This record gives sequence, structure tokens and C-alpha cells, in this order.
Amino acid sequence: MNSPILDTISAWFQNLGSLTPGSAMAVGLVFLAMAFIVLPRTPLICAAGAAFGWKVAGIILLSGTIGAILAFLTSRYVASNWFRKRLEGKPNFGVIAQAVDEEGWRIIALMRLGVPLPGALQNYLFGLTRIDISTYSISTFVFTAPQVFLYSFLGATGRASLLDENLGISLIAMALIMATVALIAWRVRVLLSRRAPLA
Repeated sequence: MNSPILDTISAWFQNLGSLTPGSAMAVGLVFLAMAFIVLPRTPLICAAGAAFGWKVAGIILLSGTIGAILAFLTSRYVASNWFRKRLEGKPNFGVIAQAVDEEGWRIIALMRLGVPLPGALQNYLFGLTRIDISTYSISTFVFTAPQVFLYSFLGATGRASLLDENLGISLIAMALIMATVALIAWRVRVLLSRRAPLA
């Protein structure tokens, strides 16, 4: 997905030249901000890899995780009460939210590994659940790492263009989506069965 914002930032990465303390700080700030902006990060990770080499992945991972934590906290303490009130009259939605709460790190893992939902949106959604901050932070760091290093490497080796044609990556992403939906559906069924009235 191309956008003027992503194209501008990608061109800016190229103009920065080699990875220096100044360019490293610039990259870190960009990916920290991306944790709040609902745009796909993959093109930027590839662009950063192409501009600075695969070693930039460490900067992206660390700054992205810090940004994700800040976005999570912003969502939790600014919008959580409103969200919970909206759920009071909708028990089915409440059960789904509870399923996410109870399967916290597993759902974070599946979503971070490949569900094509912008990271910023995931940060906000998880902030609206009761997942504890330590579980969220560790899971986000661990399960975001594979994608960050993969796309940085593809960008650094000039193979980022293969992403649009790589059937294997598409199949993996589809499998992760199905696994996420199946996990939530299973947990919802379990919770609904607990609520079922006795005969």
C-alpha cells in the first residue's frame, strides 16, 4: 500500500545516507510515531533496510516496541472507560473482549506475527482490553521481531519487491488470521457455555 506519507519518509531515509547516531535517532523517532499512526509499517521497514542495511532492525524493533507501549497506555487510560461502558448492553461483545483478555499473549503473538492489521490499530485495540502491560510489552517485542528482521533484510538485499509476489508469505499470513479467529471463537464458545443456564 503506497501513500504520499510513506513515499516521503522512504525518500527521506535514502537522503539520510549511512547509519549514524543522528540518522539512527531519526529512524527511531519515525517508528515510535508509527505506533500511533494507522498506516502499514512494512514498506517503511523495507525502505529503512534498503537505506541503512539490515542492522537498522534493532533500532526499529526497540523504538517500535516503546511506541507500542505508549500507544497501548494512551488507549487504556484515555478510552478504556468509554469502551467498557459501550459494552455493558452488548453481552456478546463483552464475551469476545473477555476471550481476548484470557488468551492475551497467544492472540498478541498471532497478530504480531502476520495479521495484516496496522500495528497502531492493534496497539489501540489491546489497550482496550485487560491484558497486563508486562505481558503486552514482552509479547509485542518478541513476536514483532521476526517481521522486523525479515523485512529489514529484504530491503537491505534489494528483494523487497518480492513481497507482493511471494505466495508463501501470503499463505502464512492467511494461516495466522485463521488461527487468530479460531482461537477467539473457541474461547467465546467456552465462555458462553459457562454462562448457559442450568437445565
